[in-house]
Amino acid sequence: MTAGRFGAETLLSAKALRIYAERGLLQPRRIDESTGYRYYSADQVPTGWLIALLRSADLSLDRIAAIIEAADTDPVAAVTLLDDAIDAMYRRNESNAVVLARARLHLTKENHMSTVETAIEADRPVMSVMRRMAPHEMDEVIHTEVGRLRDLATRHGLCPTGDAFGVFHAPVTDDSDGPLEIVLPVDGLIDETDGVRSYRMTGGQVALRHAEGRETDFPEILALYDEVHAWITDAGATPVGPPREIWHNSPRDDEDLRLTVAWPFADGGR
Repeated sequence: MTAGRFGAETLLSAKALRIYAERGLLQPRRIDESTGYRYYSADQVPTGWLIALLRSADLSLDRIAAIIEAADTDPVAAVTLLDDAIDAMYRRNESNAVVLARARLHLTKENHMSTVETAIEADRPVMSVMRRMAPHEMDEVIHTEVGRLRDLATRHGLCPTGDAFGVFHAPVTDDSDGPLEIVLPVDGLIDETDGVRSYRMTGGQVALRHAEGRETDFPEILALYDEVHAWITDAGATPVGPPREIWHNSPRDDEDLRLTVAWPFADGGR
């Protein structure tokens, strides 16, 4: 059947059919060499409908491709992949609800009970590396780079003096890849090597918000940053410098991640 008829039977547009063909999701059975017209067979209609249903649920093309490929060879595996996608969607909806609830406070001007604390940090020597990444890559990058910094410190006879943390010189979100500076406080300085910076980080006042488990996940954690920023400005103070995340355990550990959002600030009179 022609691409037009196939699209009518599967409710897939000509543009969608071209994209799916280019991605290998739904290849035409035949392409007329002289005209370029694409032809499909009737037995491809169920696959067309499957793709249309999955795409209507906002599944990514990569995830759809994995399900389609498995469906041809291992239907049980395909169902498992679909169930994983459903679980991820429920999780994403829950995450969005947390973030939107925080956004609601901006619209209603409601006061929110905050658990922000403050501390004064002293100047301290640190070792750090700068990395760019997508949100889904953060756990692996943090785990790897913190391990590398610890190994390097040991080789130079240094000892960590606190938990590793990240300095967000720019956001790591779906629209931004940082950079994130991964930092390990240590008891001395070394010559910079292998892309690792060694310097004395300036101290000062910081606002702290402790978190663990689900609220440390992206995008829920954005609500925590908003909470800390709001606390600083509501107190008449001014955020100074980029915010940080202090990691009290590795994001790759079996236990829930425990971290503290830390944002340097200065009193309003300064």
